[in-house]
Amino acid sequence: PGHPKDKTYVFGVIWSFAYKLEGSSDEEIVVATTRPETMLGDVAVAVHPDDPRYKHLHGRHFVHPFVEGRKLKLITDATLVDMNFGTGAVKITPAHDPNDFAAGRRHGLPEITVFTEEGKMADNCGQFSGMMRFEARVEVVTALKKLGLYRGEAENRMRLGRCSRTNDVIEPMLKPQWWVDCSRMAKRAADAVRHGELKIIPEEHNKTWFRWLDNIRDWCVSRQLWWGHRIPAYDVK
Repeated sequence: PGHPKDKTYVFGVIWSFAYKLEGSSDEEIVVATTRPETMLGDVAVAVHPDDPRYKHLHGRHFVHPFVEGRKLKLITDATLVDMNFGTGAVKITPAHDPNDFAAGRRHGLPEITVFTEEGKMADNCGQFSGMMRFEARVEVVTALKKLGLYRGEAENRMRLGRCSRTNDVIEPMLKPQWWVDCSRMAKRAADAVRHGELKIIPEEHNKTWFRWLDNIRDWCVSRQLWWGHRIPAYDVK
């Protein structure tokens, strides 16, 4: 929706490009993405702390080519980065990727939203502001080539999330949500099994019970699952 009907857009491809090290015209770090338009929301580059290729760059900054004044810090994250995959460097876009969001929270990174609810690039996207997201994909790659930062592309089989109502491509975005703290409830439920107050049959499912409840997360009760989904909040008198 919102894109020209006579145009097609490429999916199933991973594009590589470089970020230049601040204060250096020669040294760079190469990252890859299946959504080049999201680089406009990049705030950092992550590498594995044990990767010898990037030891000398820990804590240094890279320059964003399209957003004036934005510097991308090189962070180390053993949870997110597999040093044996690709270049071992991962671009971090906390506002538009679940894994990047988690990494951003671990490192205290800013969360910059670059899409509007209409699927356009937001006002903070410089020369790409106002473009539809997939138009921006094409233009970002073109601009990277002009700047000499483009490093190639390759086929990449991927799962593409689609909306069940519109068939549109789903975009991860930060939205206000309601949450319920489940930690005390989960502990009571786990303790009930451990102390024999509750018995699970067959017992082999105890491991699943404990794996879920011992690692419980807050429950999001405002998930956008369907239109008219009621938030389970009540005024108890």
